[in-house]
Amino acid sequence: MGATGVLPDEERERLEAVRRYGILDTPPDGAFDRIAALAARFFDAPIATVSIVDQDRIWFKATHGLDVDEVDRAPGLCASAILQADPYIVTDAISDPRALENPLVRGELGVRFYAAAPIRSLDGYNLGTVNVIAGEPREVTEDQIATLQDLAAIAVDELELRLAARRTVEAERARRVRGEYLLDLLQSWLLPQRMPEIPGVEVAAHYAPASAELQIGGDFYDVFNLHDGRFAVTIGDVCGKGPTAAAATGEIRQMLRALGRVEARPSRVLALLNEALVHEGMDLHHDEGSMERFCTACFASVDTSAAPLTISVANGGHPLALLRREKGGVEARGEAGDLVGAFAEFEAGEHGLHLEVGDMVLFYTDGAVEQRGQSIEVGEQTLRKALESAPSTSAEEALEHVRRTVHEAHETLDDDVALVLLRVLPSSDGGGYPSNG
Repeated sequence: MGATGVLPDEERERLEAVRRYGILDTPPDGAFDRIAALAARFFDAPIATVSIVDQDRIWFKATHGLDVDEVDRAPGLCASAILQADPYIVTDAISDPRALENPLVRGELGVRFYAAAPIRSLDGYNLGTVNVIAGEPREVTEDQIATLQDLAAIAVDELELRLAARRTVEAERARRVRGEYLLDLLQSWLLPQRMPEIPGVEVAAHYAPASAELQIGGDFYDVFNLHDGRFAVTIGDVCGKGPTAAAATGEIRQMLRALGRVEARPSRVLALLNEALVHEGMDLHHDEGSMERFCTACFASVDTSAAPLTISVANGGHPLALLRREKGGVEARGEAGDLVGAFAEFEAGEHGLHLEVGDMVLFYTDGAVEQRGQSIEVGEQTLRKALESAPSTSAEEALEHVRRTVHEAHETLDDDVALVLLRVLPSSDGGGYPSNG
């Protein structure tokens, strides 16, 4: 391992991919620093890095517990890790023939444990790794490996966001195109490209940017599988507008994905997100010297393992979800909680919902209820009436009714609007839940 002649297939193309992202020798970046810090925290490891493998060196975009900028590529653990698509795990380097003679193992650092997930570009080239290192042997769990892969995926997202932003600037200079171009380029990073199928539940979602100049804003939503019979629904509103806010929004969305895999309680997920925003800093909006670092967020965990369907919802300064019972009536449930990223002291409001067949839950951002010159109470009442009068035939038809009502109530959208609606299916509709009453 680590010999200078051992190179990945298509090494020239791989190096071209590294150059394409323009990441080498760039200044420290809070987003990548947080990735390294989260990796170290999840593994309880003293050292973690985000590395990029160059032609003859391994350069560290971020380090935690290690005060070096780069090391020789050969021999190197990261150089070996990019030779395969799967995570590279060395549980005890002294007894592992792949690592036994490596200087990092035999030398002063005394590496005994090494785990790395490749940072794989969208066109299939391993650029480097997100890795953790310890001086004693360790075993790893499948969840830890999955988390390391999620963090490597976040690193790729960060690279793609920066690449997209750079190309956006270049294109704008040449073509002088504004909002629509930015929307097409960056919107896919804020919203899921496809929804997972949740057993017994219909899901419908809608997003509309503010109409003024079609600026990309900070609203987002996401629905994803937690791989243990639970599914997550997240929705939030990041402070700011434009590409900077969009990049931060995409990062927060991916952080919630990673945190949701390692923390079962939604309130704890938001607490960890708050800690990252407050203590490690995230530049979400910068305007004439003022900097704001906060967002509202809702994290809901949908448990499909038994009937009745149970949803645990945590709010961080976010509008409360609306619950519509099949038997009639709409009510807001839970507590708003604190803004995420505003203060070190943080408490998320968390509550549980037990849903029966035909019940609906609507998650939304404040753009759905805020209108210039109108009190927010009027907007909230309009939204509740829209949900109450929505057809019960399907989630899509119900959400379309809500969407149309919201847009008709606003002459122009002053803020982005994100909506996610869940509807519990009867068993005859394909894997639904039996009625409890």
